[in-house]
Amino acid sequence: MKRLIFSILAFAFVSVAAQAGTELYKNGDIIFHESQSAQSKAIQEVTQSRWSHVGILFKGSDQWMVAEAVQPVHVTTLAAFIARGKNGDFRVYRLPGLTEAQTAKLRVEAVKYMGKSYDSYFEWSDDLIYCSEFVYKVFLAATGREIGTVQHFRDLKMDGPYAKALIRLRITDRGRELNLDEPIVTPASQTQDPHLVLVEKHEQ
Repeated sequence: MKRLIFSILAFAFVSVAAQAGTELYKNGDIIFHESQSAQSKAIQEVTQSRWSHVGILFKGSDQWMVAEAVQPVHVTTLAAFIARGKNGDFRVYRLPGLTEAQTAKLRVEAVKYMGKSYDSYFEWSDDLIYCSEFVYKVFLAATGREIGTVQHFRDLKMDGPYAKALIRLRITDRGRELNLDEPIVTPASQTQDPHLVLVEKHEQ
């Protein structure tokens, strides 16, 4: 399966130089949308941001693809990724100065997570992975750069109704206990990363 996914990500590799002036996006751009999943309202509530899902853009043979941590981690077309977001709204950010070697390494690191299950507990482990954690760890391994800020659950707004309902459903009702010291990186913190530049936005 990983070989198949790698071929999806790696076929017809388009160099950054070749894209200059002809493509709006570049390999390694980071795209956010407002997810319409059941957990999205809780994510928005605890982060105080509408942007609740994130993925990484890579060029395929004839269209842009998004590597994303859903269930399971996989790649999807850019058009499908945008269509899943509320109102089709999205934002694309870029980490300036990436070399071709780094963007190639991003692909390699992204492939390592393909097929892994989504982490509904939002724990800091590579066994399961959630969307912003995927982006953070792929970029850190490929470039040495952190995307977003690693916080802890106690740093977030955990007392809202949507957050409480999700904690009860995912944690309490399963006999688990929420660890407020668990590290977490959110899509909101990544949109606020001062090292990223806004490439495109579509917002109604």
